[in-house]
Amino acid sequence: MAPGADYGANTQPNREGARVPKLVIVYGPPFSRSDEIAWLLARSLPEKTAVLSTSALLEGSIAVPGPDFEAELDMVHTQLRLLVANYLKNRYNVVVEGAFIHARDGALYNNEMEMDQLIALMRHLAPHALIVRINASPEQIAMRARAAGREEEAARALDVAAAYRDRYGLRFLSLDADSLADGEIVTTVRNELDRQEEAS
Repeated sequence: MAPGADYGANTQPNREGARVPKLVIVYGPPFSRSDEIAWLLARSLPEKTAVLSTSALLEGSIAVPGPDFEAELDMVHTQLRLLVANYLKNRYNVVVEGAFIHARDGALYNNEMEMDQLIALMRHLAPHALIVRINASPEQIAMRARAAGREEEAARALDVAAAYRDRYGLRFLSLDADSLADGEIVTTVRNELDRQEEAS
């Protein structure tokens, strides 16, 4: 399907009696615990729920990367759209997790716009959608990198964190993993999803 296509235009997710699935995108720099939080959130949601990870599609699926990293990122995000659409059409809630900024060979590749496009493309399938940024202090990122035995990756994670653009809006939450427990973050996200549903 073309990048600008409407993935939900020919579906009827709001027909009477049908459960409307939810779409949540959880993102943050490496070592922010965004992946763990995404799984906790998914397990807390009612009904069937899937978790999709951009890192798993990129690093967990490609054994030998090609020379064109941007092309691989484009391929991964195309796969992500198709997977999200398929799960939503089958009435799964979907939690997407990833950094959406990737460091490779000293360069940063920013794909934050993919989050906005994903929300827009899936608007007919998942009218209740949310983008959640997980923030972590440099100290916490460094500590978690050391604990994982990947201390050399901390500097790149900090570069990713600094590159995120400011976001605002009713479909966006920015939450601090240093001051909030994982359970509190999940509760905050769930409450916002409930608010959206009640307001619709």
